Amino acid sequence: VFLDAYVRNDARAREYLHQSFPGDPGLDELARVADLSPYHLTRAFTRALGLPPHAYLTQLRLDRARELLRAGRPIADAALEAGFADQSHLTRCFKRRFGVAPGAWRKNVQES
Repeated sequence: VFLDAYVRNDARAREYLHQSFPGDPGLDELARVADLSPYHLTRAFTRALGLPPHAYLTQLRLDRARELLRAGRPIADAALEAGFADQSHLTRCFKRRFGVAPGAWRKNVQES
């Protein structure tokens, strides 16, 4: 029963991230939504999804940026619309996650 409460609270935090995206909710805000301490939220979230809340939010942003790039949006615009600070922030995260820069990724997608 105790674990079920964590799962429900974790789901509330995950849903809130999707709803507030591309905003930047802080851990304290997520913890209030989930009715957990920040420490417990981070542990439950990571246990359930394999990623801490901030990494999950970054993944949401990267997914949105890929959609925008696939649609032909300029990289700087895609970065801002997806919630990144700027184009270089998107590029760093994109390369770390996908192993290629956003422009090269878009070129490969458009050629296929």
